[in-house]
This record gives sequence, structure tokens and C-alpha cells, in this order.
Amino acid sequence: MKTQICLRAGMTASMIAILVCPAVIAAPAIAAQAEARTAPTRAERLAVRRAAREARRAERREARRRALAAASGVTAPDREGSATVEGGDIVVTGLRESVGKSIATKRRARQIVDVVTAEDAGKLPDNNVVEAMARITGITVTRSGGRADGFNIRGLAGVQTTINGTEGATAPLPFGEGRTLNLESVPAELVKSIEVYKTRTADQIEGGIGGSVNIELRRPLDLRKGWTTAASYRNTYAEQGNLWSPSGSVLIANRFETGIGEVGFLLNGAYVKQRYAEANNNSESPFSVGAPGSRIRLSLPADTRDTLVTPYRASYGTNDGSREQKSLSGALQWQAADKLNFVLEGSYSGEDYSDQDSSLYVRLREDYYVLQNVRIAPSGVLLGFDISNPPLANGTRPNFGNIAAGFDGGENRGETENYRTNFEAHYADDGLRIDGSVQYQWSDNDYHRIGHGGSYLGLSSVRVDLDSPKVLGGGPFFQFNVSPTDPGLARVQYLSDNLGHGDNSQFSAQVDVWKELDADGFLRAGRFGGRYSKIDTFFRDSYRFAGYFPPELSLPTSAIPGVSTISVTPELPGGSPLSWVQLNNRQLYDNWGQVIKFIAGSEYEFLDGPGRDAGAAALFATEKPSAGNAIYTSASTENSFAAYGTLDYAFKALFPIEGNVGLRYVNTWASINGAGIRLGTPLRDPTTGLLTGEFGPDSTDVTAVRVNYVDLLPSVFGVVHFSDKLQLRASYSRNVQRPSLFLLRNSRVINYRDPNDRLYAGNPGLKPTRTDDYNLSLEWYPAAGSVVSLAAFRKDQTGFIYETAQVEAVPELGGQTRVVVQPRNAGPGRTEGLEAQATGFFRFMPGFLRNLGATVNATWIPTADISLPNLLDREEGDPFIYELIRRRAPFASRWSYNLIGYYETPVFSARLAYNWRSKYQTDVDAINQERIISSYPTKRLDAAINLTPVKYLTLSIEAQNLLRNVDRFYYYSFPELPVGLRAMGRTFTASARVRF
Repeated sequence: MKTQICLRAGMTASMIAILVCPAVIAAPAIAAQAEARTAPTRAERLAVRRAAREARRAERREARRRALAAASGVTAPDREGSATVEGGDIVVTGLRESVGKSIATKRRARQIVDVVTAEDAGKLPDNNVVEAMARITGITVTRSGGRADGFNIRGLAGVQTTINGTEGATAPLPFGEGRTLNLESVPAELVKSIEVYKTRTADQIEGGIGGSVNIELRRPLDLRKGWTTAASYRNTYAEQGNLWSPSGSVLIANRFETGIGEVGFLLNGAYVKQRYAEANNNSESPFSVGAPGSRIRLSLPADTRDTLVTPYRASYGTNDGSREQKSLSGALQWQAADKLNFVLEGSYSGEDYSDQDSSLYVRLREDYYVLQNVRIAPSGVLLGFDISNPPLANGTRPNFGNIAAGFDGGENRGETENYRTNFEAHYADDGLRIDGSVQYQWSDNDYHRIGHGGSYLGLSSVRVDLDSPKVLGGGPFFQFNVSPTDPGLARVQYLSDNLGHGDNSQFSAQVDVWKELDADGFLRAGRFGGRYSKIDTFFRDSYRFAGYFPPELSLPTSAIPGVSTISVTPELPGGSPLSWVQLNNRQLYDNWGQVIKFIAGSEYEFLDGPGRDAGAAALFATEKPSAGNAIYTSASTENSFAAYGTLDYAFKALFPIEGNVGLRYVNTWASINGAGIRLGTPLRDPTTGLLTGEFGPDSTDVTAVRVNYVDLLPSVFGVVHFSDKLQLRASYSRNVQRPSLFLLRNSRVINYRDPNDRLYAGNPGLKPTRTDDYNLSLEWYPAAGSVVSLAAFRKDQTGFIYETAQVEAVPELGGQTRVVVQPRNAGPGRTEGLEAQATGFFRFMPGFLRNLGATVNATWIPTADISLPNLLDREEGDPFIYELIRRRAPFASRWSYNLIGYYETPVFSARLAYNWRSKYQTDVDAINQERIISSYPTKRLDAAINLTPVKYLTLSIEAQNLLRNVDRFYYYSFPELPVGLRAMGRTFTASARVRF
């Protein structure tokens, strides 16, 4: 009876259970102490006292667990499907339990962490992992291809990704990162919870300056005893493109007792077929109009011609495609004894995709143009003009009288596969825990893109308006003197394909030991461990290109075997003012085998790609490019060893204080190879050894570079408990993020023939980016499943990596200076801001109002700066001196917030979520600020309704982007020059979930 009263108190009074209940349930321990005093022998007395200590520890752990469960609105045992709310008569498996578990995890964590917990098996609150993360305080996302596919944490993009606490990465492609998982490709149906760590303790794997994201998959001993079966089916309708996307998942698990202990197994599979369609219009890269003395510049008004700018290109486009995701995870757990258990698990996730893009474009500032009827903005931007190319005075036409305008498009098909295996052993005794694990994972990533482009016969003039009223909100619009919808005028000017491949494998092993030191002393526990990891990575790129640009060589679309034309009209808000015809992307891809035979025998203008000198018959002899592009090919082996130690402490000053201090040592060593390409190696006279002024053929050599660096990563965490509901959390930690594998490639391209040509290179000498993180968080937990918090944070960064063009002496050129373009470790940076969050359910309200709940969170980042080098003016012969210029970091909005409303009963629940972020830049540059594109504020309204007519069945309807908002962009230096917009449209999802 006392225990029941105690549990009831824990459920109704939250953390009061910590203060009251232990005294009630401690009676067995008190009795054990009395028994120890009366035991006849010393050995027996010691044994009884040892048992008493174990009982006290178990009681304290149980009291804390029950109190935390009560605080989150979940009673023990905390197993999926078994939770109850106050009174014990209402089953909770939805929003309230999900939010309550997330808050409980946040409350008891040592560091600052936010969690999204699945409402039910196969039910995250959003369609994919990154979309769900958009609801978390401090996280902002970007969207393309019909989904949220990019994110940063507190203004920084560098993030470590793990699954069930183990590191994972998708194989890199050229230009890719290669150190993180593509979280947007992880089906939401497999996820138990998403944990976003904004700070890192010494025992956590290093690797992300922004933070860490851990995806928790289910394990069988997390579920109730006996069989658990769950399944879901959903279908999503996208109004843009009128597309349907089915998906489904199945979970089967069992927990049972055997003669050798408790055993559990679990299988969880998911299938997603997503179709999407987007539309856009945009202008690109504003810059000075024409070279000095060029025909286009001389056609402008004399008093402004040297200062006017206009974009390089304007276009209309569509992007559509499909993704097929297949995933399977399995786990086997064995509780061999009270002190010993084992876990064996594996997972597979794969994505096959097909992505098409089509566009109608015009290049706006070619030197041979003549501009008339110009319209100039006050800031000196050309907003409107007519382009023509009339004959010169002598009757000749430069560039054959053409306008650089027309169509281009292509299709990209690819496949990504990720495999993961993991074995764990856990031993726990009185005050001691030993955890060991071994992982092996591998990934493959491939794509093949086939593209084309062309123009229209008779195209000789274009009217351009970059802020046209024909576009919703103002934007680029242009009109040709001929109809781009006439298939008879369309001419093909190039055919090409591109191939990319990446693969990686990783072996890692780690051991962690936790030892209780003194349950009531200053130093409570210590933890130490070590980890070794080896990653082998390879990526390769290749391409082929056949050009037919002169009018006499351009091809009628009917000449391309097996391919017809297609009409394209972007679905832009307010209607699309432009349509055009081009080759059918899908037919071109499907019939590429015929097309390459045609190319091999055609009369082309020029070829490009590795092996081009052998001619078209050799270059296009295979269906896919066979010769690697050496500059984008690299292999590397990276090893790392880490060791750490931490101490948990606790004491009482004016208030109880507890925390953790730790230090992590990391040694990273690697071998990275790449190609050095010499364009025209200088020839020397064999007799005199002097340069002849002539150049030999191009040459390539592959070399490997070895690197080694050490990091010491301290961390200090502390929590002040002002009361059982109010606490202050403070921390300092140092983190490190290793450079992208693509940027590390050992490659250099040196043009010996042209002393004015730039040198392009990778940089195996890049150092990691490092941050010192400072955090302060005041947290109030007023009731079950509720939190109000205010956090301040600051990150001081060193070694930020950015590609810069700097004048340097080149050893291969005998010390001659060149402009060298390569990634470098730039100057310091700083990110700082505030986060605020409030979440709760209105249980204190009368009637149906007690079923309401809400979350409000906001993030303010006034400072998000990085320092980049800028070359100072100099006289010839003076040394090159660079100054550091601070710029706003890309993708860092100053403000972002979420407003989420909940309503839940055992039968019916609903959620309405509004997400908003302020404007942000998409790039950063020390010098050419005018080219930087900025986004206007973005917003999104989503909603969901769940109906549970019977215990085992839930029906749902969800809607995304209800307001049909579009992403609109402008130029940082020229706000009156619209870049354009990207439209994704609304989606609606119907689903059914069953569980037994």
C-alpha cells in the first residue's frame, strides 16, 4: 500500500518522489543493516553489509528512475506500449509519451541534448530524419529534391553522425564530404529516436564542430516481453507534378526466457518510393558587363559602362525524379546473466534514384553582344535590356551571329548502399561496468549522368527583364525572337555523360570501463576507455563531351537515334510564362547505347574528357566513361586512436552540484594519394640543359602524402540543482572536425605553357577545424512532460576551411609565383547566440482543454563570423601581404523559431507545426560579395491528424507546406536584383499503422 501511495505521489508530484519515496522503500536496506549488527561472524557481517550497500544503490537507482519516469509522464516499467498517464487507466503511445520521453532524456543528460522520439513503431513526427530535426531548437534546414536534405546546428554545418552510438559515413563522391551519413536517406520508419548533442563529453566520438546526431534504432530488449509486431503503410500525394509516393514498414520482435538467459531478436524493414517535382527560375553570378573595350561594354552609356553589372545567365528550370529506399535492420540480444549481456546487430540501407533537370537559358554578358533599351537600377545593376548581335561595319558576324541561349538538360541515375555490423558485450557488477564493441561497415556510391544542350535556328535577339512583373514576386523573364516551342527549330549542340564512384570501409573497436568510486563522496565515478578506427576510401570521376556548336554542325533533334523531343513548362506559383522543347531526358538515357555509336561516327566540332586525343570512336567505345579523370580521383587510408578519462563529481555547496570533467586524446594519421598533372612539361636541350621554350606532351603522376596530427580535447560539465525542478547547466568542451576527404586529395594541375594560368590543387596539408564551446542553460521542469529553458552558447573556431585564390611561389615552377586556387585553413571565427524553449501539456485546464499541449522554441544567432584572407594592394616586387576580413558564415540565420500545437486523447490526436527562419547567405567570399546569393526568410506550415479507433490501429492524415511557400533568393550586394525562386508545392499523406 505504501509503495502504491509512493508511485501515485511520483506520478502526480513529479520529482517530489526523489525526496519522499526513497525513505519509504528503504525499509529493506535498514533491516539489512540491523541484521549486519547481529550477525555472528565477521565474514557474515561483511557479506550482509555488502548486500545492504547493493540494496541501497538499487533503491536509489529505482527511485531516480521512477521519479524521472513520473516527470516525463511515463510510469515504470518504461517499455514501449506499456506507459500510462495519471490514474493508470489511459494508455499513452503517441504525442504525449513521445514528448515526455524526449524531455526526460534532456533532463538527465550530462550535456546539452535535444531529442525527437518516435510516437509509435514506424512513426516519427515527420517524413524523414532531417525534416523531424527541423523542429529542434537551434537547427535550421534547407530543402531540395522534394525533401529536407541539409541542416546545421547553431549556425554550423559540421556534424558528426552515428547510429546507436557508432560512427558511420556514406561513401564520398567527387566534391563530397565523405565523413557523415546522408541522414535524409535514412527512412523515418526505422528510427526509434534522434538525439542531437550540441556539446560533447570526452567519452563521445569526436568529429563535428556543429554537434553530433545519433540515430537510435530499436533493440528487442527495449520492447515488452513476448511478441511485438508492427506495420505501417503510407501514401503521399504531391500536388506539384500530381505524383504519388508509397512507403511501408514492418517490425517483428520477440523477447523470451531460455535456459541460458533472456533472449530477444528484432527485424525491422522499410520501403519508400518517393516521387517529386520542383520548378525554379533564377539569375546567376552578377559581375561587370564585358571586358574593357569589348563590344558589349562599348554599347552601354558612356558614363556608366565601366561600373554596370548584370548576371552571367538567367534560366527557367524543372527538377523531378524518384528515390527508392530499401532498409533492413536486425538485432539479437542475449542477457546471459544478471551481469553479462551481448548484442549482435546489422543494418542495410540503400537508395536508388533517378533525377531529371531541364532548363531554358540565356547568357547575358558575352563580349560580342550589343545591348539596347537598357534599364538601370540606382545601384548600377542592369535590370532590363535587349540583346542582339548585328554585323560589324565590315559585314562580318562574330561568333556566327549567335546568341548564347537555348536549352539544356539531363538525367542522373545512381545508387547508394550502406552496410553496418556491430557486436557489443556488456558486463556490470557492483560499482563496475565494462563495455566493449567492434564494428565493421562499408558503403558504395555510384552515379551516371547523361546530358545534352542546344539552341534554336534563327535565334538572333532576346529581350531580358530581370525583375519582370510576369513572374510572381518579380524575377527573371526573357523572350526570344523565335519560338522555343517549335520542335523544327531545336538544334542539339552537345551530348555528354559523367560518371562518379565512391566506396569506403571502416573498422573500429572500443572499450569503455566505468567504476563507481564513492556513491556519497566528492568523486562519484570514473570512466576511461580507448578506441581505434581505420577508414579506407576511394573516389573516382570521369566524363565525356562531344560539341556541335557551329550552326552548320548542330544536329536536328531527329538525328539523335531513339530520342524524341518533349515540351517543358515549369509549375511556378502564379503560372509559368515560359515553355520550350528539348530532347527527352529519359529516352536519351535509356537509348544511350545507340547514341554513343552515333557520336563515334558523327562530324563533331571538338571532344573533351580523359582519352579525348584518341578520337570519338575510342572515347565513346563503352556505354559509360572508362578513363578516370585524374584530378578528381583519390584513395586514402586514415587511422585514428583515441583514449579518454572522465570523473563524475557531486557535492553540496549552497545547492547540490554535480558534473563531469574529462580529457580525450586523439591521434590521426593518414596516407592520401592524388594525381599531379603537368600541362606541357618544359623541354630542355639535352646538351646544355637549358630550357628550349618548347613543351612536351601532358603528363600525370600519382603520389601519396602522409599526415599526422594530435588533438587534446578537454571537457567540463556541471549542473546546479536549485530545486528538484530548476537547474543550471554549464559546460566547456573542445571539439575537432577533420577536413573533407575530397579536399584532402593530393592533386595539382600546373599549366607550364601559360604563365598567367591559375594553378588548381587539393590540399593534403589541411588541418582540422577546431572549436572551443561554451554553454550555459537554465532549465525548469514545472510538471510532467514540461520544460522551460534558456541557453546561451559561444563557439570559437580556428582553422575554418575555405577555398581561396592566393598568390604563392610554386616549387615545381622554380619558385615562380602563380595564383593558386585550393582549400586552405582560414582565420578564426566565432558563433554565439541564445536559445529559448517551452514545452508543456495543459493538464491543469478543465474539460477537453487538458488535452492540449504546445512547444515554442526560438534561436537568435547575432554572431556567426569567419575570417578570410584578402590580398592588400602592393607595388611590384613587394611581398604579398594578406589581411583577414570577417564575413558572415553561410546558412546561418539570425533568427529561427518553431510553434507547435498538440491535441491528444486516447482516440484522437492532432499536431500543427509552423517553422520560420530569417534570411541567410548561401556562400561566403572575402572579395566578391556581389556574387553571394542570399535567401529571403523561409516558412513552412505542417499538420497531422491521428485516429485510433481500436487499440491496435492508428489512421493518420498529414499535410506538409500547407501555405505552399516558395524559397526566394536575392543578391547580397544587390537586393533590387531578384535571383528567382524554387517551388516545391504541397504534399498530403494518408497512412495506417498496426501493432500487436
